[in-house]
Amino acid sequence: MKKLLVAAFALFCAVAANAQVKNYVGIVRQKYYPAQEEFLKDLSDSLKRNGYSSYSEYVNDYLKGGFGSGFIYVDKDGTNYVVTNRHVVSQAASASIEFENEDGSTKKYENLSVVITDDDIDLAILRFEGNAKPFKNGLSISSAKLSDGQNVVSAGFPGLGNDPVWQFGKGSVTNSSARIKDLIDPSISTVIQHSAQVDAGNSGGPLLIESKSAVAGYEVVGINTWKAVGRDSTNFSIPAKLALQLIEKSKKASDDGAEKAKRAEKFKQALNDKANDYTSIVKFVSYDLAASDGEEYFNDIMRHGSTKVRNRVAGEFAYNPIEGLRYAVAYNLFENFSGENATEENLSKVEWKKEHGLFRISSTGDEKNTKASKSKNNKKSSSKEKKDSKNKVGLPEVSWNGIQKPYTIGISAGGLFPLQDSNDTIDFDPRFDLLVSGFFGDRGMFGPFFEYQHGKFSCGPASESMNIFSGGLTFQVPLDFNFFVISPKVMAGAGFSAGSEVSSASVFAEFGAEAVFNFGIDYIRPGLDLGYRIEGMTFKNNNSIASDSSTEHLFVLRLTLGILF
Repeated sequence: MKKLLVAAFALFCAVAANAQVKNYVGIVRQKYYPAQEEFLKDLSDSLKRNGYSSYSEYVNDYLKGGFGSGFIYVDKDGTNYVVTNRHVVSQAASASIEFENEDGSTKKYENLSVVITDDDIDLAILRFEGNAKPFKNGLSISSAKLSDGQNVVSAGFPGLGNDPVWQFGKGSVTNSSARIKDLIDPSISTVIQHSAQVDAGNSGGPLLIESKSAVAGYEVVGINTWKAVGRDSTNFSIPAKLALQLIEKSKKASDDGAEKAKRAEKFKQALNDKANDYTSIVKFVSYDLAASDGEEYFNDIMRHGSTKVRNRVAGEFAYNPIEGLRYAVAYNLFENFSGENATEENLSKVEWKKEHGLFRISSTGDEKNTKASKSKNNKKSSSKEKKDSKNKVGLPEVSWNGIQKPYTIGISAGGLFPLQDSNDTIDFDPRFDLLVSGFFGDRGMFGPFFEYQHGKFSCGPASESMNIFSGGLTFQVPLDFNFFVISPKVMAGAGFSAGSEVSSASVFAEFGAEAVFNFGIDYIRPGLDLGYRIEGMTFKNNNSIASDSSTEHLFVLRLTLGILF
């Protein structure tokens, strides 16, 4: 009985500690700038018009908003801070934090400001509106050194479906000082590898160890930030002492001139380091510059960029559209300012602005391309000319983007030209052909078509100019090569006509390929359609009961005008 009571008491203590920790861990959401929301909506529409429907959907999903976790830290002077990851609030005009009570009710605080962030370490410090201090106590931050095998607990609100759900998961430290360059430069800090549960939405939440002296019974030793893909229970946290250092940094009065000069020098060093590529300067690109110039550079990379660059930028865009645009801008900057172009004269044109406590590039002086100062076509031409002059390449690299719908509605006009027939009593002249087709699926592989033909047919002594109406189905495989789409295709259908002297019925199959080009014109995709058609036709002379049939082989040539919406 005594053992049972002890076990019950221990369970009660664990539940109570859980509840106390939960009082200080909340759901963090960012609120975009109104101009940024408007930009993202316009970007979604523009991407869809230009044929990037999947990327348009990424933007729409991003606009719905995400969430992460964060926790309360109360400084010695009583100032209330929220500690979270930088990527949780990277585009925030302001942020909110919401706490869940044991009865299911919630308490939400709006209009938190982003005090400071760190690009080298994925951390952000928030403060309550008007420097309010709603919390007397918060979670304690420990700088104690961890040991491998030590018990730890993760706390936060990972998503279950689309909703954040509280999670308090136990695990152990599996590497107390992991050196992983892809996460944090080891010269700055190591990271904590552990097995406590971390899922999407845990970002910014605390990694805890038990402490009898702490207010909540636990101390924060890390900020959960990453989860290894393809490995079980391999999660990573930023040491909590780095959050304390960032808070102390935010308190110090800063010399903006000195900070900007220091930032500009780091930018120059990154450009001159031959081991670097454009990804090393993404952190210097402001979100404002990404919003103004990113779409055009993104389109340019999707159409003309190498496979490696396009895949990286597209991958970043799929995860976070604004970050994808920053990568596109960084690629353009690196092409124009790195190596021999990193001169004092060129770099002096770079303009800087402060975002979330960090200086980032807002424009590139007289080289800048903004929607306000130049048209889209001028921007593309300028970007392309600069790349050509640097790389000495006259033609863009062509590479396959995958299967993408070339257009939604296609209108094709051309001719059908006889090659061979199987009946000497039936004569054919070339026919005018008008084809309307539609592809309404995401990939544009299946669709109906309707066709009108006009031509002269002879059946025995009777001949007549006839109108033939037909319809059927098309199967195609649209292969997207940056600025053009080639679609091998098969068509099958049936048609009929009713003239005064001759009537006909036909069935046919057509094999060919269509090339549709993207010249950057909204909605419109011109193209060329070539094919071979085999057609079985039965003719009836209306002045007699005589009928005849023929199998015809025809060459198909059409010009296409595609409309994408």
